[in-house]
Amino acid sequence: MRLKLILPIFRKDVRDAIRDARVLVAILVPLGLGLLYGQIFDDEAPKLSINIAYTAAETTTLPDALRTAAGPAVELTVSTFDSAAAVREQVDAEKADLGLVIPAGFDAAVRQGRSPELTVIRTSATNSSADFALSLLDSTLRTMAGQTPPATIQTDVITASDQGAGAIFEDLGPRRYVLLAMVVMLIAMIGMLVVPVILAEEAEKKTLDALVMVASYTDVIAAKALVGLVYMVISLGFLLSLTGLSPANPALFVAAVLALSVTMIAFGLLLGAFFKNANQLNTWSGFIILPVIAPVFLVGLGMPRPVELLLKVLPTSQAGQLLINALSGRDYFGNVWLGFVVILAWGLAAFLLLARLLQRREA
Repeated sequence: MRLKLILPIFRKDVRDAIRDARVLVAILVPLGLGLLYGQIFDDEAPKLSINIAYTAAETTTLPDALRTAAGPAVELTVSTFDSAAAVREQVDAEKADLGLVIPAGFDAAVRQGRSPELTVIRTSATNSSADFALSLLDSTLRTMAGQTPPATIQTDVITASDQGAGAIFEDLGPRRYVLLAMVVMLIAMIGMLVVPVILAEEAEKKTLDALVMVASYTDVIAAKALVGLVYMVISLGFLLSLTGLSPANPALFVAAVLALSVTMIAFGLLLGAFFKNANQLNTWSGFIILPVIAPVFLVGLGMPRPVELLLKVLPTSQAGQLLINALSGRDYFGNVWLGFVVILAWGLAAFLLLARLLQRREA
């Protein structure tokens, strides 16, 4: 390969490709979907929201004790009012899930174990927030009274030998899981649609014949591969920066993306050399790209055993497993080295077939 011949071809292809609507669609569709899903989905688990209205004859520590007992998992709002009637109005208007009327000397009486009267106001309608607030109130009052628990609970956590689909999805969250699929989709779309379109256009317009008069097929192919790689880097950079997707293991993430990119570009070049014109490629592109993208959506979802075995030999599903490990920072899928072997083996096979095809063309 000669760099002085590759770079001019590369610059020409970058300019020509960006003007092609098919290239723009192949890049913008996964980017747009990634941004859309990044806004729709939220990684944070939904919090239970509870509103408590209260009135107290004197200063009380009960609201602060309730907030402490609720913890960060509950979005607890405690509001004070001047009278019991005002608290009742809040509950009746469904602005508060629970109302409390706290008498004078309440805190001191609780600490002394004298069981003071506490008025609780709630509606007759079923309200899970009110039910939880009542249980929270009971445990808080026991703590304020200095009562010891009726039993000491000892938790024995059993570490599962095999993390299930639920654990993977819960750990990543729906947003990162979908964005992971969009990363693979973007790589596949550029590698197997953008790159072959560029090469097929050259063959259709006979400019490929002119190029190989001054450069070898290897130089031309290298330039096309470089175009695809540059588009991937730029597009993935936009996707990651705009969505805020941050892997826990950046080195593994970059290595997995690079390995899959090389393989997808290899198959894209093979497709571009196989089809005689871009129209044929457009006709078959949907049938070609779907089986490539689909496996990544099945990774970690607990498929039947035959499907799991099939996923182990496909490059995009192996890339999905590596990316899940990289995003989560956990070894959900072992034998990381095997994932890279599978991905790069497919890429090597594609490059060997491409070389064979170009040899026949040169002959």
